[in-house]
Amino acid sequence: MAKIVIGSARSDERGSLSGGKAGDQKQRSMPDLSGEVSMQNFYVHKKGWYILRAKDPKHGEKLAESMKRACNNPNIGYDQGQRTNILKHGTGATVKTECDCSALVRMCVIEACGKDPGNFTTSTEATILEASGLFGKRIVYKTGTALYDGDVLVTKTKGHTVVVVEGKKRTQQDTEYYPIYAGKSNSLVDALISIGVDASKDNRTKIAKANGIDHYSGSATDNLMLLALLKSGKLRKLQKTD
Repeated sequence: MAKIVIGSARSDERGSLSGGKAGDQKQRSMPDLSGEVSMQNFYVHKKGWYILRAKDPKHGEKLAESMKRACNNPNIGYDQGQRTNILKHGTGATVKTECDCSALVRMCVIEACGKDPGNFTTSTEATILEASGLFGKRIVYKTGTALYDGDVLVTKTKGHTVVVVEGKKRTQQDTEYYPIYAGKSNSLVDALISIGVDASKDNRTKIAKANGIDHYSGSATDNLMLLALLKSGKLRKLQKTD
């Protein structure tokens, strides 16, 4: 895998969670690789990562841009006690302000997607981003899993969250969708067959994975989720490598 770079709000100038001065007191370079809010090479967190991937590739691109802008902005520092201040000023803040890792991700989502998913911490982030309708179902990161620009990573339990600012590019092939199913059947199998797609469980499993359902079982819940995507024109096609 090519080098992956992530951005996040990390800690204040003393390495603490709150009580520091407003703004980034540690930023020394551009791009910022050492500040309170800065970029670094991707690493696997000891608590493991969930991946939340924007359904719209353009949103993913904008998420990466927003996080990179925040990391390079010396006016944005870290303070859990003033975490929501970033929501008043945005990632292009021209006054000294503060955030924490989850509030910064929320701000990036607002800027990139034009919708506020609501308040969350790292313990509730995956659930709330899924519920927003802007992201696919969480994907468990495993060694070798592709990471794309704008992917939101959050620890499986309360801990940390970051955004991929330099990852794999989502090509046109990655973002093609199956034709909209306009029929009345509530059967995913029938719907896929009607549009000329292999409806075997093996192929449905591959389609599910391409749409963020990593552990497809063929259950009614999984099938109805895929069918809803198909009916709305948002069921992503398989890549040739799938």
